[in-house]
Amino acid sequence: MNGLGIISQAAAAKELVEHGPPASLVPFLMLIARTIEVVAGFSLAFGIYPQLTAVAILAFLFPATLTAHASWQVAGTASFTVQLLNFFKNTAMMGGLLFIAATQSQPTLLPRTARSNGRGWTIKRRGFSRFRTCVLISNAYRLD
Repeated sequence: MNGLGIISQAAAAKELVEHGPPASLVPFLMLIARTIEVVAGFSLAFGIYPQLTAVAILAFLFPATLTAHASWQVAGTASFTVQLLNFFKNTAMMGGLLFIAATQSQPTLLPRTARSNGRGWTIKRRGFSRFRTCVLISNAYRLD
């Protein structure tokens, strides 16, 4: 939602200026953040370079979480709970992204071809029955 501009980013821009970068640089930084959110999000959803995509999102999400959701700086205020929940939400997402970045074979939405370099669906149809083909496909997703 942030990446598509559905939610207003005026408050986020104001907070970003308060955390240090010059005001002239903030629109550029926000454009980069929105681009990463949209492009890497679609890339991850469609399984296009999932490990590289996960690392790119992590490179954005880690400093963004520490900057925007520093709940320890607002302890005792009304926004503490909201910031703490957002901090934990982003931390959970980072854990999932680390798992994706560390796992070799990732399932994808788009089917892989037999010529792909990944350890995915390298099935040769030499008289295999449909059942045997399904077993081979399901075994391709087991973690080693």
